[in-house]
Amino acid sequence: MPAPEKETAAVVLDCRDHGESDKIVTFFCEQAGRLSGIAKGAKRSKRRFVNKLELFSSLYLTYSLPRHGSLAFIAAAELQSSFLNLRKNITLYNAATVIREFVLIGTSEKERDDRVFEILHWALQSLDKKRPPQTVVILFLIRFFEYIGYRPDLLHCHHCGQSVAAQQSAAFNYIAGCLVCEICSSHGFQTTVPLSLGTIKLLANAQNQPLERLHRLHFSLQARNESLDMLHRYGRQLFQRDIHSWEALRGKGK
Repeated sequence: MPAPEKETAAVVLDCRDHGESDKIVTFFCEQAGRLSGIAKGAKRSKRRFVNKLELFSSLYLTYSLPRHGSLAFIAAAELQSSFLNLRKNITLYNAATVIREFVLIGTSEKERDDRVFEILHWALQSLDKKRPPQTVVILFLIRFFEYIGYRPDLLHCHHCGQSVAAQQSAAFNYIAGCLVCEICSSHGFQTTVPLSLGTIKLLANAQNQPLERLHRLHFSLQARNESLDMLHRYGRQLFQRDIHSWEALRGKGK
């Protein structure tokens, strides 16, 4: 008996050729989390898959899971949005590539997480609307880290327990994932990133805003640079690897 077919909204994270006519595609799905599958005949398809398996495309996917083997069988894909601007603008593309890399390394195969799907789709949609790309990456990452179980503590000093709200600045300990206040940071920490109080407030606000209101948060150049430095170092520490797409993000538009 063939495996039953399932349907889900999905975003394309990776696509590569397999043999003469097939493609192996990695998606992040609303119903299934990160999912890798084989699209039979996709390289020759004139109807089922043509122009639908491009990187970052938003799809409605029909697939089945075999009893044996790790790859799903991709039966059909209905294009919802191609997010075309991401492929026409290198700055937007670089930002989307950072988001893609974090999702690929920070999630597990076939583990559903509706919140990760929602923030991923929000981020790609925001980039497609040409919102400031580095700000979109910041907002995506501050929520993504929370959703995978590593929410940064941006309220209190991890060492003395005092609130940082009345201080001018603090530092973020990217090993522990928490703040160090002005007084405690004066004792010397090698694994911290300095943050102004304004940046801390913005990031804490981003953790708690409803998704539909995230775009209202605006980062100054200083807040943007501080936030990106903090999130990059925190991400490298969490996953114990370099983020290969980061250099292009920081080298291009703001």
